[in-house]
Amino acid sequence: MDRRGYLLAACMAALFLGVSAAAVMRGGAPLDLAVRLFALNGFVALALAASMSPFLREIRQVFGRPFILVHHFFAAFGLISILLHPVAAAVRAGSLSVFIPVFSSLQAFLALGGRVAFYLILIAVAAAVLRNRYPAAWRPFHMLMYAALAFGLVHAALIGSDLVNPAVRGVMYALFVVVMAALLLKRRQQRVRGSRG
Repeated sequence: MDRRGYLLAACMAALFLGVSAAAVMRGGAPLDLAVRLFALNGFVALALAASMSPFLREIRQVFGRPFILVHHFFAAFGLISILLHPVAAAVRAGSLSVFIPVFSSLQAFLALGGRVAFYLILIAVAAAVLRNRYPAAWRPFHMLMYAALAFGLVHAALIGSDLVNPAVRGVMYALFVVVMAALLLKRRQQRVRGSRG
């Protein structure tokens, strides 16, 4: 890993440490804090994993490791964290209702959009696992991860207590913008390759 890799890794670590420190300083009961930390770190990790997709060659050059290894490292950490978020919330609530999407109103649907995001993430991950078995069909399902991140961010903005912190809110919004920009860049790269083919 070259100097750029160390610098980029330090910046990524700062994101995790920053949002985690803000959550800890906000306080709360241990289980409540765990729910929030799982959500924050899961979102950051999945957003970083998603934003890497247009930079296969650059990731290998900077980190000195295959893209898929770096991508899967962040994706796995994010997946574990974001899936532990509703598990911890269910333990806190003493109910499995936190896994059931709510359709009573648009406001409730969006505020509890993390429940929808949970299932979208499972589908996206299953698609990635089965990509070799279904090479022509897995990608659209895997791209549901972008929708999951959008639902997760709206959920956090509407009822998440940590996004009242301007710094945390700024990090989350900025990461989502980066993810969307990466998606657009990836689509542009695919169109260019298609026109050359």
